[in-house]
Amino acid sequence: MKILGKQVTAARDLLGITQAELAELAGLSTDTIFKFEAGKAQPYPRSIEKIRTELERRGIEFTNGKGIGVRLNYEKAEEFARSNVNVPNDSTR
Repeated sequence: MKILGKQVTAARDLLGITQAELAELAGLSTDTIFKFEAGKAQPYPRSIEKIRTELERRGIEFTNGKGIGVRLNYEKAEEFARSNVNVPNDSTR
């Protein structure tokens, strides 16, 4: 399924993350995210897949049925948050 820059913007807004944060999570430049969201450039398919993967891991679902959509699956988001809670470093013991 194809995703659009506008969907990425909406997804980030739902998650409360910045372009810079998404870029870091996906291993891309902030400029890549900015240009994609602004409709100024189409990233390589590999880069779009990295963006999609990071957003979907956090509970985002992209839809392209009769329209273009983005939604946040709260259960999936909570599961991700629980699995990524900072665990104290045991090496200090």
